[in-house]
Amino acid sequence: MLQSARTVPPHRVPSTVVLAGATAWNRREAYWFLIAVIVPAACWSRYPALVPSVFAIVLLVALTLRARTIARWMSMLRWGAIADVETVDTALRGGRNLRLAHATGWNVQRRWYTGVVTESAVRYRAGEARGHLFVRGLPFTTGVVLAHSKQPSSAMAISDFPCDLQLDGTGRWAASFPRGFWRQALATSAMYGYTIAGLTVSLG
Repeated sequence: MLQSARTVPPHRVPSTVVLAGATAWNRREAYWFLIAVIVPAACWSRYPALVPSVFAIVLLVALTLRARTIARWMSMLRWGAIADVETVDTALRGGRNLRLAHATGWNVQRRWYTGVVTESAVRYRAGEARGHLFVRGLPFTTGVVLAHSKQPSSAMAISDFPCDLQLDGTGRWAASFPRGFWRQALATSAMYGYTIAGLTVSLG
């Protein structure tokens, strides 16, 4: 299946990927937004002049990081080639309760998982170049690995993307939203909306 889907980059990347990247839920980002909610609340009465700056800085940093992530995804999908996985070394990284994405071929399953989290060191070959990447979560099995054709040392697992992807024989990516995505997108939009509202009110 993977062999038949191999086409030479560049590939056509749908706008669905941008929309998914702009609205995907990010746990770490949400944590820092939470800190941004607590800090302004503490400073509101004592240092009201600082509140707009806090909202503005958090919003600017979050948007910058999200834009960089989307740009990286777009570049990888446009110039990515399916790499051959050579070896996988897995190490335990403690127990967690979190939502994980795990790929089997092109199929990515996203679900809540309670148990031991692993980190897999995946060594791959893309043409004559070789490299490695680390996949955190469940042990890596047969998921698709994309290597950047212009920078073969840069690679991503198909499970690293927030949407479901499939490369057809014409060199175009087909992207679809996974189950439950819109609930997360709504939460992300609400989080950004609150920050923008907080900035507006504090400036007023």
